[in-house]
Amino acid sequence: MNELIEKVDNLKKSLDNNKEIINLKEINELIMQDKELLKDIEDYNINHSESLKEKINNHKLFREYKHNETEVNFIILEINKRLKEINNKGKCSK
Repeated sequence: MNELIEKVDNLKKSLDNNKEIINLKEINELIMQDKELLKDIEDYNINHSESLKEKINNHKLFREYKHNETEVNFIILEINKRLKEINNKGKCSK
């Protein structure tokens, strides 16, 4: 059990030090400081204007955020794949 806890802790440390995750957090902080972008996002959530959506999607910070979010999603997919492999090793095949 201690080995499992240690491996989970190592995974958390590895994720905390992952450049894509660090970048995503940094960009998120920058977005939170950009009052105009936040206002546009808030307005879009209310009225779903296509022009506002385009304006948000064309914003440099938002594009960077979406790119890094995609990279983090790939990391999550890889973790899930490995967890599935580990889980399948513990089962008997039919």
